[in-house]
Amino acid sequence: MRRRCTSTRATTRWACEPLKARALAILALGAFVVAADGTLVVGLLRQIARSLEVSPATAGQALTVFGVVYAVGAPLIVRAARAVRPERLAAAALALFAVANAATAAAPSYAALLGARILAAACAGVFMPTAALVAARAVGEERRGRALAVVVGGSSAAIALGVPLGTFVGGAIGWRAVFYAVAIASAVIAAAAISLPRTEAPPTVPARAGVLMTLVTTLVWATGSFTFFTYVAVVLARRASVGTAGLAAFLLLFGLVGIAGAAAAGRLTDTRGSRAALVGGLVLVAAALAGLAAAAGRTETAALVALYALGTWAITPPQQHRLLGAGGDTGFLLSLNASALYGGVALGSGLGGAILAATGSVAALCGVAAGLELLAVVSVWTERMTR
Repeated sequence: MRRRCTSTRATTRWACEPLKARALAILALGAFVVAADGTLVVGLLRQIARSLEVSPATAGQALTVFGVVYAVGAPLIVRAARAVRPERLAAAALALFAVANAATAAAPSYAALLGARILAAACAGVFMPTAALVAARAVGEERRGRALAVVVGGSSAAIALGVPLGTFVGGAIGWRAVFYAVAIASAVIAAAAISLPRTEAPPTVPARAGVLMTLVTTLVWATGSFTFFTYVAVVLARRASVGTAGLAAFLLLFGLVGIAGAAAAGRLTDTRGSRAALVGGLVLVAAALAGLAAAAGRTETAALVALYALGTWAITPPQQHRLLGAGGDTGFLLSLNASALYGGVALGSGLGGAILAATGSVAALCGVAAGLELLAVVSVWTERMTR
């Protein structure tokens, strides 16, 4: 007779492999739709602007609002909902996320769309760190890095597949259909998430010293990364004469290699430790950005973009792993890490724009970004000394 899969309160792990695999698949699919939704506006911007009779610049503010609400709202909501079991919180966030995307699709005005995007951002900011927490608790500590990598892999797959697919579908049948599709997918995944078995929190211990520096590392890494990535189209156009069609191919490369980077980081975290995986990822990103400062030709540029993707997607699993082992309210710490990431996105995009405006040089842009990645390595070792 086949043994029934059940959860148990005796451990923080679920009782059998099929149950773990199913749970991780649900969480990764949730991460896929959430990450794809956060960037779909980029490819659909002109359509949305025409439909709602606003300028593309005004329509683009929906992205800014999404990022701000995600960064600020995530820790506040997660903290307020700390009494709710994380599996239920993840399912509820996805269900409301489905409602927000249906409201986005049906928005009769730009103001209505902006309100729907605010709700979507709040739900995304809750789901992503909560999904990481559930994934980590679902498995033994010796496999925690790989479980986190599965969720991160869902996000990188969204960049590789979800955004180009959404742009294509939007061009064929309209932007509203894309957001309705996201709403339906989110609702289906939320329904599946209701069945996630209960996970047990480990005994609460005081937060270790150095947690703040861990969050600073995320902020500095993200600032450096998005100093470059926000203006990747400019860099690719100048370094490899890449146009719109070529940019889509490079983003596909970025996402697919990113899946491999997250998987490798998860395994390395479990076998060699989170610090080694993190420093390795940061060094790869710094090396790629330094190379892009002087790259010439499509082959060399493609190789360096792949190296950048490999490194940058390898950062989140070990960072989350370190915060999960830091003690204190780990769900709240993971949400603060998400806020630090989005803070870095805002700082990096502003810094990159200032560099291009002042110098017009993509070499300077990539050079500064590489320097920030090395500064992030320094912050990792500084954190080690504060413990």
